[in-house]
Amino acid sequence: MIITKENLGGLGSFKLGYSRGLPSYQAPKVFTNKKTEEYFVTSLFAQMLLYNNYPIIGVDVCEDDSNMGADTIIKILDKPTKEIQVTRFTLTEYLKRRKVAEKQVHKLIENILALTKVEFPINVTINTYKAEGNPFNTKQLKNLLVQEIVAAIKANTVAVPGSNNFFNHAVNSEKLKAIAPLITLQSIPEDFYSNFYGRDNIYIDLDFDNIGFTQKDIEDECLNIYKKKNGGKAKTLLIWADTFEILYKPEAIIEDLKIKFKDSTFEEVMFFNFYSTMPLFLEFKIGTAQIK
Repeated sequence: MIITKENLGGLGSFKLGYSRGLPSYQAPKVFTNKKTEEYFVTSLFAQMLLYNNYPIIGVDVCEDDSNMGADTIIKILDKPTKEIQVTRFTLTEYLKRRKVAEKQVHKLIENILALTKVEFPINVTINTYKAEGNPFNTKQLKNLLVQEIVAAIKANTVAVPGSNNFFNHAVNSEKLKAIAPLITLQSIPEDFYSNFYGRDNIYIDLDFDNIGFTQKDIEDECLNIYKKKNGGKAKTLLIWADTFEILYKPEAIIEDLKIKFKDSTFEEVMFFNFYSTMPLFLEFKIGTAQIK
């Protein structure tokens, strides 16, 4: 990826090409439904209360959480029940970019494989000038991109397999060059998985989904949660995020949530971040922060 003034300052701007674990989009999810998710997050909070000498006697999921009612309750010996609302922090626009890229990659690979066979697992990174939007938004540009990727693979069929080096292909098409001047190939070692979308030995990073997220993305989602949850019947709000989705950086999210919920109707607001896919979840690394 080329770092330019357009994407400098984004939170998270580099992808590792491969790893020993399955990429997040293929890894099994910990939560199979919303009720399980709500129960787990509430249980985390209950454990915190236990640690602080609250006599917790149980956690229940509410079957009817309509009309901004509680999602879960925590039962405390000789004290009023705690009614809880649980919600997930999701960077909607960032994830939309990833979904658009995934869909486009599948189509590109289909067209690439129609022109050449890829005999070895390979990462293909499209290095773009601009970080915003989808630059490959016409049929002509997509076809040109397919041709350039095929040319890059054919030119490096002997050199790439098993190599630890990156192989750069200068784009020849003048029209495409103005958007993406360089295509980089990287061999994926045996027993490793690509972190990019792909299949049949070819995995593509289109780059435009790789600008991370901005402060505005964070502020928009914090405001979205505030508008949806403020004024609810429960007095406690638990907000959680997938550590991988927020690129291991909860600090800016926590600070903006504190601003948004300072004068909310909730008596207490907590933020949790942890991995929600296997096997990373088994590391059980959980971040917590008191918002209010």
